[in-house]
Amino acid sequence: MQCRGLSDTRHMKLLSILLGWVARTWDPVVWRSLLLAFVVVTFGTAGYTWVEGWSPWRALFFTLVTLTTVGYGDYGLSESGERFTAVLMIGGIGSLSYSVSLLLHRLMSRVVRPEKRMLERIKKMNGHTLVCGLGRTGQRVIDRLVHEGFQVVAIDSDQKRVESLRQRGVTAIEGDATSDDTLLEAGIERVRAVAAVTSSDAINALICLSAHALAPEANLIARAEDESSICKLRRAGAHHVMSPATYGGDGIAEHIVRPEVARLLPGLEGAEEGLQFAELCVVLGSRFEKMSIGALGAAHPRLAFVAARVSGGEVTIRPSAERVLEVGDVLVVAGQAVDVRAMRHWKLAA
Repeated sequence: MQCRGLSDTRHMKLLSILLGWVARTWDPVVWRSLLLAFVVVTFGTAGYTWVEGWSPWRALFFTLVTLTTVGYGDYGLSESGERFTAVLMIGGIGSLSYSVSLLLHRLMSRVVRPEKRMLERIKKMNGHTLVCGLGRTGQRVIDRLVHEGFQVVAIDSDQKRVESLRQRGVTAIEGDATSDDTLLEAGIERVRAVAAVTSSDAINALICLSAHALAPEANLIARAEDESSICKLRRAGAHHVMSPATYGGDGIAEHIVRPEVARLLPGLEGAEEGLQFAELCVVLGSRFEKMSIGALGAAHPRLAFVAARVSGGEVTIRPSAERVLEVGDVLVVAGQAVDVRAMRHWKLAA
């Protein structure tokens, strides 16, 4: 009995692995093709077993010989068997050829036309972030967004960079990010934010102009190599402009002037350690709606509540514990990464 229980456990584990593989590789066209081929082979095997009285193995072998058209010798078919063979050759070979052609077409589309696969994936996205430029800054932005669980679409004209990113599982398309057609292919009308982080300020300005025209509600963030380009990028539609040189220089100076403070700030040393900041957006039906900051602090005593912004735009530093959160409010909290994650899980818990 113990051996039987162990065998059943192994079978259940094997079944769960198989079902997990099916779920990960689910493709309607592929599975319809395989199902059609399975039905044809099963029909032929069952037919020969019933008509000729053959064993299942002989019936299966003769079915495969018939469908693959390799030819066979005299199997001593009866007249009924010959009629069934004619039906199987007419219907079965055609169905099997159709299944094989579908499988080959899908395989070729995945291997030869990865761009089409990327576009199909983008069509299913909504509220994703568009990153234009795959240099060192763009790669860093994508790494952080993926780590935070954001949907990301990247655009770059360098084929090697695009292919390298695709191998990591990130959706990326090769093209000109200043082109309206490329931005539309990347789902610009459904994005939540656009990051123009190429090494050229002029290209970043063009990206901001096009993105602002196609998606006026999207949050536009631009990179500026030259500080004189900051105002131009803002005029081009960027809501936020970041200068890597300024940010890096301020980080180095912070380690000299206030080293203990710098150790707490995330990202200044290229690590994920240190103080983590997070935003809590109160939406309708949220667990935070109508909750006081004091009650939230009691549930998460290791977090510090830094600031709060009401829906109208007023920002309060160190909001009072009696303040009640309403729909549209944004609360900024700080703490260790493990405590911030615990609060996010608590937010999602029923």
